[in-house]
Amino acid sequence: MAKTPAGKSAAPKKTAAPKKTAAKPKTPKAKVTPGAPALAPAAALARINTRSKFTLFNLLGQPRGYYLVEPVELERDESAGSAKSVAHSVIVVDRSGSMYSDLAATKETLLKILTLDEYAQYNLLVTLISYSSVGDVTCHFERVPIREIMKKDSKYQKDIKSIRTSCATCISQGLRMASEKVKAGELTAITIHTDGYANDPSSNSEATALIKLCDDMSGKDVFVNTLAYGNYTDFRLLSRVANAGSGSCIKAGDIGAVYSSLYNSTKTLGSSVTPPIEVPLGEYDYQVFISRGAGRANGSAGTLSIRGLKSEDDAIVYKYKKLTKAEYDKLDVPVEQTSEGVFAFAKGNLAEGNLNTAKYALGSTFDATLVGAHARALTNNQVAAMAQDIDALMLSDPGQLSAHTVLDQVPVNKKIPFLVLINLLDANRGNFVINRQALQEVYVRRGLKRIPGVRNDDGTVTEPTLKTEFVNEDTYLPISSFDVNRNTATMNMMLTRKVRLVPAAGGAPITEVAGIKLDSLSTFNNYTLVGDGELTVPYLKVKISDKSLFDKLMNEGVLELDGAPATKYDKDQEYTLRLDQLPIVPPFEGTVELGGVFDDLAKLKVLSSLCGAHLKEDAADLTPEQVEELKKHYLSKSLFLNFPTTNPYAKLEDALSDGSVDTRTSYKIDVGSKHILNLSKLHSANKFLDRMYEVVGADGKPMEKPAFEDVLDGSVTYKHKTLSAKTKVTKVDDFMKALFDDFLGLRPNGAVVKILEGAGADKLAAIVKDRAKGKQPGRKEFVEALADARKKLDARSDALFAEKLSALVFYVGATGLLPDEVEAKAQSADVLAGKYPDLAFSKDEKEGTFFEVGDTILSVYAKTEYFSRDK
Repeated sequence: MAKTPAGKSAAPKKTAAPKKTAAKPKTPKAKVTPGAPALAPAAALARINTRSKFTLFNLLGQPRGYYLVEPVELERDESAGSAKSVAHSVIVVDRSGSMYSDLAATKETLLKILTLDEYAQYNLLVTLISYSSVGDVTCHFERVPIREIMKKDSKYQKDIKSIRTSCATCISQGLRMASEKVKAGELTAITIHTDGYANDPSSNSEATALIKLCDDMSGKDVFVNTLAYGNYTDFRLLSRVANAGSGSCIKAGDIGAVYSSLYNSTKTLGSSVTPPIEVPLGEYDYQVFISRGAGRANGSAGTLSIRGLKSEDDAIVYKYKKLTKAEYDKLDVPVEQTSEGVFAFAKGNLAEGNLNTAKYALGSTFDATLVGAHARALTNNQVAAMAQDIDALMLSDPGQLSAHTVLDQVPVNKKIPFLVLINLLDANRGNFVINRQALQEVYVRRGLKRIPGVRNDDGTVTEPTLKTEFVNEDTYLPISSFDVNRNTATMNMMLTRKVRLVPAAGGAPITEVAGIKLDSLSTFNNYTLVGDGELTVPYLKVKISDKSLFDKLMNEGVLELDGAPATKYDKDQEYTLRLDQLPIVPPFEGTVELGGVFDDLAKLKVLSSLCGAHLKEDAADLTPEQVEELKKHYLSKSLFLNFPTTNPYAKLEDALSDGSVDTRTSYKIDVGSKHILNLSKLHSANKFLDRMYEVVGADGKPMEKPAFEDVLDGSVTYKHKTLSAKTKVTKVDDFMKALFDDFLGLRPNGAVVKILEGAGADKLAAIVKDRAKGKQPGRKEFVEALADARKKLDARSDALFAEKLSALVFYVGATGLLPDEVEAKAQSADVLAGKYPDLAFSKDEKEGTFFEVGDTILSVYAKTEYFSRDK
């Protein structure tokens, strides 16, 4: 092969046929076959050596793109590696509190790796760095020959043993320090260990810093491997870092995987390694580097930087060119769907964070085994499992494909999406009950543990003097409500149970407080069925009282009886309602249309707020003494129970350090326009009334601090307020004023009537029409119309959200990514504010990432969440 000087671009060469290759599968022509899918012939996954083409289908089996794939081998100077005299291993260890349980085993593994006899002859230098919170990064030793570390009871072994856990996770400072140790003329391997999320000082800044550090090392003779420990790791980010750093990301389910990864990288450093190679993209649209020997699969839509290859490692690059349908049909090359080229396209996109494209590519291989396991992947753990399985097939055991079920078309998951199922269950809440005890047995909690009581200044906890007891066993309970969060990938289910109040020390139930009967006390328990896209309950045990609901669920294939599909209805039978086999969101089809959605939601919110402001509920007629006595019994005026709770730890820093509390990153999504950033920017009805209007009472005098609940009798008149010079009128004011003027009859324009009639609130629509003509409604009629309208406006808002936004919010909330169907470039708050000066950003909102989708602005905010862990 032609020699390639270190750091120079490699000229790709068409691949020659390998000496030995596995039998190539006979892949059917890419098409969607009507009727039942057929099985393709079983065969191992072969390395292709000729140009081919494939169709990229979505998960519904619809074509989304057409590609030419061309395999090329790398031209390498195999003799150059022998001249390398020094290699450098930089080990970067997470010592944040979440590593409390793993750190001891990690240190022991490091000691084993660094004291293997076979390394005695290696000219290998080792640097050890550890990190936790921002500013807390330590270099324990630097550029120490491995022979010195191997000496019995060496200082360096003691340095490893001395590492202790503390607080939060700032990975970038560790990688930055590691990058500063890289020197010209020697191969460097950086290995990052972590079991958490890089979110200190913030998730966005950490992700940006890590990728930039890897990009800055491009062209240098250094590669970056990442080790993701356990199930609480940001695998997607670590995968992106490894991909950008020309390395690999390993999900270390056990310490054995950690050992293997460290051993392999150390062996690479001690071997004859070829110089770094830069592979330009050229006329293609994407490329993926594959090496089974090196255990690597790296993708890029630009130049590929390949470092740390041993001279004997295989090395192939698949280059992809997107075609039109006409170009695809005309191209005279074989169609290869179930090929290494398509699996590589899936892995490359997955490593870069293009989740939907990766899943589409996996579906386009027609491999029903892998598609069935991973088409639902959204969360970190699911993406990690998908990456592991693709790696196992492509890099470790290509022969396993012959044991997979491979079809002649995309294996489409026809099961009802989780969000659609919840809508069905919500509409039929009165027609089934769930087994509460069975729910509690499988429920996985995600938040911080709380304990009853108040924490005192000295750290002790004073527990409540009262507690509750359940009135009934309540084995089966109806669902009180389902609540789909509008800003996160979270869905809660509420159960209500009757309780009685009793002394904590024992004694008779308390049936009355200050003359108020306590015979209707209830507790409200929220169960998070989906939290940040993660399903917390695999199934529900249910009894169904309505045959039509049974038939719907049976037809959707989600009901089981004794492990088999349920087929016969029995109102007394307990069925298993499977949730863990369903896609959380339906597959995206075509483009995501959001035009006008924000304006519609904003108008509904303003009018609902107007209705609610008129309908202030009358408080119970209680004396101050009664209110105080209820408070002593942990009861509100409305007889809601309010027991105090506190954290099981005195200081959060201590809990983070000892690993009992950890952090993860969640994502909040807001929708807005180019003038109003999100719905929270809208004023409350009473605040806007006071801000922009003057309310004149029957006595002809302006009211101070006017509120809508005080003007229901219609004896007031409304006027526009003369604004002071200090009052800055915003686009929010303009938006709300048009609706208020119409509603109050000051400047009728028909907009409010149109919205009300669209929501079915005809009673209030008629009143607004009359007010435009100067006719005021009677108080009772007005209150009834307002209550009816508020209910219908909120229902219309919920329906609009469910139709247009719910799936998108769940996708982004689970992944932190926009689906690939949304072609929008990420922007900072500064960039967006420069384009649209009407937008107002709070301090926290300035940390967000923003996307323009037509006339809509999508805002994504990364937020650090605390949760309890078992040590």
